[in-house]
Amino acid sequence: MELSNLANIIGDSPTLKLNAKVAALKKDGQPIVHLGGGEPEFPAPSAAVEALVKKAQSRKIKYSPASGTPELKKAVTKFTKNVYGIDVENKNVVISVGAKQAIFDFLLCTVNPGDEVIYPVPYWVSYPEMIKLVGGVPIEVRPSKGLQISLEDLLKKVTPKTKAIMINVPNNPSGLMYPESFVKSIVELCEQKNIWLLTDDIYNCLVFDNNKFTSPFKYAKNPQNILAVNGVSKLYGLTGLRIGWGVSYNTELIAAMGRMQAQTTSCNSSLCEAGALGALEGDQGVIEDLRKNLEHNRNVLLGELAKIKDIEVITPQGTFYSFVNISKYNKNSMAFAEFLLDKVMLSVVPGANFGMDGYVRISYCASEENIREGLRRMLWALDKNATEPIEIGGKLVKKDW
Repeated sequence: MELSNLANIIGDSPTLKLNAKVAALKKDGQPIVHLGGGEPEFPAPSAAVEALVKKAQSRKIKYSPASGTPELKKAVTKFTKNVYGIDVENKNVVISVGAKQAIFDFLLCTVNPGDEVIYPVPYWVSYPEMIKLVGGVPIEVRPSKGLQISLEDLLKKVTPKTKAIMINVPNNPSGLMYPESFVKSIVELCEQKNIWLLTDDIYNCLVFDNNKFTSPFKYAKNPQNILAVNGVSKLYGLTGLRIGWGVSYNTELIAAMGRMQAQTTSCNSSLCEAGALGALEGDQGVIEDLRKNLEHNRNVLLGELAKIKDIEVITPQGTFYSFVNISKYNKNSMAFAEFLLDKVMLSVVPGANFGMDGYVRISYCASEENIREGLRRMLWALDKNATEPIEIGGKLVKKDW
């Protein structure tokens, strides 16, 4: 029996595969420090937990409306007003099984086979695979310098076949934010050329150094072509609930995305929706608490990275991540990551997974203790002058390289 062509061209999610490998090593008792993850160690907000318990105790855990409950949609409209500064109604919102499903539903509803979808490099690992799943053509835009594309870089890739542009602000894996002028330009470009614009804003409240997220709606004259995607996974640390959403003034798009869900996942978990509603209606100070913790951890990470010669990192402006240039040690990021995991039990994510070899993504959503320990191991592993053994997991490790 043969699998379909599609099944043969779609790869594993590199980050989820890495997480599974690390979890298996930890279960085996290995002293792994995992700095490759994308979920905060913060406990779930109490309001979310209380809502989950209350829903479970009701014993009414049944089907939910395909595009989300009216109550949760209403809470998302309030969130949208607070964060994006726009007034929307329930008909402008679709609740999905995580932000990833909202992005995939968007692609299913807007992209025909052969249509081109543009996204900047470095990119979140699932973008090209999801585009291929709907028959679209992934079009990478590489920055002419640094880690951020310019409008000029983007314009070189726009063709008559361009159907959609996807941007992620702040960016996973670099943590960088586009300047407001870029956001303005890309919104105007998409309106002028009748191109869909998806903004993946899953980290947009987790920004540092008094930076401000720029809403794409701010510069839209007729925002029928914009979908903003968000969710509870990152802002509230509720990755396990798998609740995200899409918001658009284009009610035809939102209705179509709801139909896609009705024919695939049927609906979201009513229990998870209750937890997400609890988070959105509960104390919003938990987001600021997480943001402050992440900013502190970022500063710790940057301080530790500064001790390592011949690496470069641009200060992240948001998210959980830093994107570290390790090309002076090894241009093959997969080999570099395997080296750290094998020699010093430190897990980082190869930059090749994000479209840029010679880099690794190092996360700072782990505990401060793990960040310091992980970078202690990395420093020792890379320092040619560090010849004395170090202790890892209660055992002395000697260099054999």
